[in-house]
Amino acid sequence: MAKLPIHWIEVRTYCHATEEEELVARALETACPSGDVRRETLEGHFGNPLVRLTKRVDAAKGIAVVWDRWTASGVLGTIAQDLDARVDEEGVLHFRIDKQRAYEGRLEVAREPDTIDIRLKLMAFPAKPDEARRVARGLLGGGA
Repeated sequence: MAKLPIHWIEVRTYCHATEEEELVARALETACPSGDVRRETLEGHFGNPLVRLTKRVDAAKGIAVVWDRWTASGVLGTIAQDLDARVDEEGVLHFRIDKQRAYEGRLEVAREPDTIDIRLKLMAFPAKPDEARRVARGLLGGGA
């Protein structure tokens, strides 16, 4: 497979005090099988303990592994429907995976607020939003 036009993938989620961190980490691994987990201890809005788990994948091989997982799950077909709205001014494609389904080993686009946030920095030259959207459509089979 040719190198995907993606600079990096960043996947992150939050583990609330009522959740088991091991299970949240498993959900993150389902969503992103490559990369190391970075753990940050934070404080929630009401002073409650919160842990943010993040994976960042920069290597082409790791990006391909993650992309293959998403392709096999069918989740990319769902986000293709409103792709232009998912690419920001910086050329980053955004979508969210359902954290509970990921814990169960399934990938689905989130419809509830408990999510795994996905960000992909697209390789677009020139680095303009319209070009990034064209690259995203090409990646997801929507043509240029």
